[in-house]
Amino acid sequence: MYFSPSFLQNSLYIVAVILIVFIIAVITYKIKHNTKIWDKTMTLASVVLLNTLYSILGGFIDLPYELSSVVTGGLSLVAFGYIVVIIWDLHKQRKTINNK
Repeated sequence: MYFSPSFLQNSLYIVAVILIVFIIAVITYKIKHNTKIWDKTMTLASVVLLNTLYSILGGFIDLPYELSSVVTGGLSLVAFGYIVVIIWDLHKQRKTINNK
């Protein structure tokens, strides 16, 4: 299956817009309900947004391949790590609730 570069670039724009709207909606919700704004899920969303914005920047500026690989690969590993941490925390919370 082949995806044209313009389709992939346009998909990045859509993903970035969705992430920005999601982050703004979550911040608004947390401010309304007077809860802590910055947590692990917000960090995860920010890392994914940063990775997406860096990929979009690569469409406009010819960045060295090695730099792009290191940055996007590193940000992807950080995002994967946060996903694992969030799932582990949810597992611990469920285990604590079941023990009560």
